[in-house]
Amino acid sequence: MRPFEHIAATSVHDAVAALDTNWRHRLLAGGTDLVPALKDEVYTPTHLVSLSRIADLKRLEATAEGLHIGALVTLDDLLVNTTVREQYPTLWHAVRLAASPQLRNMGTIGGNLSQDSRCWYYRGAFDCWLKGGDTCYAREGENRLHTIFDQSSCVSPNPTDPGTALVALDATLRLQSPNGATTRPISDHFAPPIDERRRLNTLAPNEVITGLHVPAPKPGARGIYLKAMDRALWGFALVSVAVLLHLDGNGVTDARLVLGGVANTPWRAEAAEAALKGHDLDDNAIAAAAETAIQGATPLAHNAYKLDLTRALVRQALEGLHDA
Repeated sequence: MRPFEHIAATSVHDAVAALDTNWRHRLLAGGTDLVPALKDEVYTPTHLVSLSRIADLKRLEATAEGLHIGALVTLDDLLVNTTVREQYPTLWHAVRLAASPQLRNMGTIGGNLSQDSRCWYYRGAFDCWLKGGDTCYAREGENRLHTIFDQSSCVSPNPTDPGTALVALDATLRLQSPNGATTRPISDHFAPPIDERRRLNTLAPNEVITGLHVPAPKPGARGIYLKAMDRALWGFALVSVAVLLHLDGNGVTDARLVLGGVANTPWRAEAAEAALKGHDLDDNAIAAAAETAIQGATPLAHNAYKLDLTRALVRQALEGLHDA
């Protein structure tokens, strides 16, 4: 790890003022993603700007309008919160499956949504495309854990679990930059990397996530999050699925179905949603949604197994909501 200067910001405005525009100054929250990246010299910042003294970023509050989650709220804070467990089960299960207890105790929601690629080429001694090189080595190399939906020159899947759930829940990010406070749909936060922005999200180098808002659940809402992993627990998703349905009796009036582990972004399976909306949640609709969830997928040499895994996980999630 290379030497750096530590700055302890006491307000969001101080934090923004301490950042630069070329990623030489980086934010430090829980550090569960950043510190390993520093050790591997994926990043070599000159300054770390700590947010830990900013109390307002730790606020977790439920109102009639929905759930406010400060950027420094830990995953464990969400897991032990009764309102999150009872009213936002899609998010609660995503947090529960996101990491080990030790990492949940330190990892923050803002940091989780800003995670970088976990691809072994990116994290290793390769000048891959995502790090500014010319070649995505995973595309023709060892790609068992990589994307099945081709979105960019990079085939690294986004590693977030809560982010996948929050896309299904239509959450909104709150941010602060030198231009002031703004909001952004979380679906716009996640974006395939491009030549001018080789990152898995749209966060600017001098921008701070201050929190997020999750709309209150509507009557008839049912949600679930399932995740398939290599290890029994606390691995990154091979495939995950976040579902939010609105039911009138057994009829689906609205559906959000988002896949994780399969694309540069949490992947909105709009064809599967269309197969559910306006239909009863029965065997035929479930089968149609499971099949159309992989519409447009183009697996790589070593990850075609994700097609069957996606179908099975979508079916399992929808059957679970049917039986709830």
